[in-house]
Amino acid sequence: MANRSYLYSVSNRPGAYADRPETISGLSEWPYDVPFMYRLLMSGDPQLCASLVSDGFDDDEPEHKVRLHAISSSFDPGFERVRRFIDIVRSLLAAQASAPEPQPAVSAQPVSFLGRLKRLVSPQTETAPAEPASASTALVHLPIWLDETIAFLEAHRDRYLLLETIELDTMSESDEAALRACVEQEIARCLRVGAAIDALPADIAEAGRQLKQATMQKRAAPLDAFFGLRLDDDCDSTRTGATEHPLGLQWSEVLYFSLWNRAEFEAERGQSASQ
Repeated sequence: MANRSYLYSVSNRPGAYADRPETISGLSEWPYDVPFMYRLLMSGDPQLCASLVSDGFDDDEPEHKVRLHAISSSFDPGFERVRRFIDIVRSLLAAQASAPEPQPAVSAQPVSFLGRLKRLVSPQTETAPAEPASASTALVHLPIWLDETIAFLEAHRDRYLLLETIELDTMSESDEAALRACVEQEIARCLRVGAAIDALPADIAEAGRQLKQATMQKRAAPLDAFFGLRLDDDCDSTRTGATEHPLGLQWSEVLYFSLWNRAEFEAERGQSASQ
């Protein structure tokens, strides 16, 4: 089974494993990474909170459980940044669609025998070979995925978000302090992504141009958070190697860890106590 990050919408900031929200809904899960969209959603006011996935490790002594952390953030500020990002991408895609098709390159004329002879005896300046013209970037699914993202998040809106990264963190760490540091580093990444969106110009067309440039050429912070993203149908194609930095536009209520809300947790605890 792949180690994943998990994203939920919840009604509280859990202070302990047993501090269950009244309402909780799965939003998405991602193997071996935390996608850009997760971090953007979590960028409002991310804070350390208790993990609801696990109350320590299986081999912990009951009196000495490793304290595991997740990240909590307010839903609305991050969602507003998601809306803005999607508006900018939509504007960029529309501009690209309306741009004139590039003209095919004119084939170079054959060089005469005399010209070839001059090349042999004269020093030449080395130039990079011209890149072949590529086909238009595929944009069949991305606009649909952007619409589905807004609709799904609207339908699963709650007061807070919960990002669980414990499966990823335990791939490299097991000590409580080191695991906490992993979560704190992820909080910093979420804040950096939010700052990148805020740093884009208010003019949506200019914001689109700067975003596109920042995805292709590494810029100074905070715009470096966009570097490596793809704004086409391969935006999440990590399995094929088309990108190493997924946007994260796959949404579902059904996650591997279906977390109990308060009523379900209390019912389960009462049943366990009666056995």
